Amino acid sequence: MSKQRQALGRGFSALLQPAQDIAPQEVLSIKQVEIKNIELNPWQPRNHFDQDQLDELAQSVRIKGVIQPILIRVHPKKPSTYELIAGERRLRASKIAGFLKIPALIKEYTDQDILEIALIENIQRSDLNALEESLAYRNLLEQHGYTQDELAKRVGKSRSTITNMIRLLNLPDLLQKDLSMGRLSQGHARCLLGIEDEAEQLKLAAQTVEEQLSVRALEQRVQSKKAEQAPQKKKPVHLLSKDFETSRRQLESSLQTGVQIKTSVSGKGKIEVSFADVNEFNRILGLLAHE
Repeated sequence: MSKQRQALGRGFSALLQPAQDIAPQEVLSIKQVEIKNIELNPWQPRNHFDQDQLDELAQSVRIKGVIQPILIRVHPKKPSTYELIAGERRLRASKIAGFLKIPALIKEYTDQDILEIALIENIQRSDLNALEESLAYRNLLEQHGYTQDELAKRVGKSRSTITNMIRLLNLPDLLQKDLSMGRLSQGHARCLLGIEDEAEQLKLAAQTVEEQLSVRALEQRVQSKKAEQAPQKKKPVHLLSKDFETSRRQLESSLQTGVQIKTSVSGKGKIEVSFADVNEFNRILGLLAHE
């Protein structure tokens, strides 16, 4: 297994080279394989293939053939069948072009290797949208027990990138669909994660699409919304001592109006006397002066 792991990087590098650049010992393992005997990669992280681009590739295949072989392995449960590891676009285009066979490099790989190769191939070619990439990372973490640090090293990304990508899966399903379809960018999606309320997330996402907001403009709206939702800090209430409360009641009785005594932690305070109009103010003032 360790030897297989060490060879993974070199084998994948060969995958991205034209056929004539592959080492001689690897050329020997390239065969023309019947397309009907090849099953698609069950670990393929990419879900969307642009039909127009496939048609263009199919036309190129008709003229030049398949220059770069696909990568396959013998199916672990069906010995007479192969399982695709990498090169699904070439395989699909060859079918469209009407080919019955396709050049393939046959190698032995584990299920874990297959998922990693498919993910790395798509990442290096920028073929995955943000949601597909996030799902692939989560699958590797959950199914193969990698830590985020280990995964980051294997796919050539920083740990923070892995963390931020996986956080995108916390978005509501509707927003994940918008992200997958390109209506929201990864930057927009990360902004929306700053809002906990799902209804507000959906509302801001709709505004983003409708008004074509930039990521910066959305950030400002998110910050504004968070400020609105932040609980207002209340000044600490200090209960009056029994002596203060007795004095307050005595003042209310003497002045025949409402009296409030407020104190602070330091011991300082103030007395507030209520009055309804100028006449009552003059009455209270007279009482205080008399006192």
